[in-house]
Amino acid sequence: MSIPREPKLSVLAVGVDLTSLEGCTVEPAEDLLGALARLADGGIDVVVTALELPDSTGTDVIGSLRERAPEVPVIVVGDAGAEPMDAFEAGASDVVPPDAATDLVARAVRYAVTLRKVEAGLRRYQAFDELTGLLNSRGFDLLANHHFRLADRSKDPVLIVFLRVDEAGGAPGEAAVADAATVISSAVRVSDVVARVGSEAFCALLAGAVPGSEPIVLERIIEAVATHNASTGHETGPSVSIGAASYDPEHPVPLAELIAEADRRMRRPSPGAPEPPGA
Repeated sequence: MSIPREPKLSVLAVGVDLTSLEGCTVEPAEDLLGALARLADGGIDVVVTALELPDSTGTDVIGSLRERAPEVPVIVVGDAGAEPMDAFEAGASDVVPPDAATDLVARAVRYAVTLRKVEAGLRRYQAFDELTGLLNSRGFDLLANHHFRLADRSKDPVLIVFLRVDEAGGAPGEAAVADAATVISSAVRVSDVVARVGSEAFCALLAGAVPGSEPIVLERIIEAVATHNASTGHETGPSVSIGAASYDPEHPVPLAELIAEADRRMRRPSPGAPEPPGA
């Protein structure tokens, strides 16, 4: 009895030369306009694009592709002068170097499609928080452990950030929790995973985090909360306590232990004047 083969993934290559990818059918598009027209027809699983196109440049390319087909992952072929974080913040699922081998690009394509399938599957379960629209603790556990298994193969670390919302005078109300969810989500990449894991607690998972980037990530979230409070005239609250821990594929530990470690390392900044988190 023969085992049926999995169907090939349909990849739209925009402004990049991808002659062949294992397990994929590659369609070329020379410019953004052509790419948007092809996406409108449907049937594309992943877009692999340059950021320098004849009719558009920079992260506007990502925004336009995501707006046309928000369910289709976008992988950026970066260059030496581009900042990968800018691409992630604009909605890219991954960034690969311009001289990346075809097997690396193919792996990035499969990774992006797999994550989208997992996220779609989660929506069929009771995996989302009604107040914030984020994953709940059950959904986060499922998706985090999927990321850990991918990290075991790729040997790339995964950063777990644990946050607790505080408000002067007592437990934060639903409005403060909902505001915190919005601010936290805006401070991380679209490809990162944010969840509400308790009445006042959140977790964020950052896959492929660069070693040493932990203080930068924590400070960015703290500054986002402080900026939000200042803009709304609530400089004295709410604030977030925040800590982080890293999943090391060479020394794997369960998610619960990582969250407990992040909780132990938690720092509580003042809500009006963010302080860079310590180690």
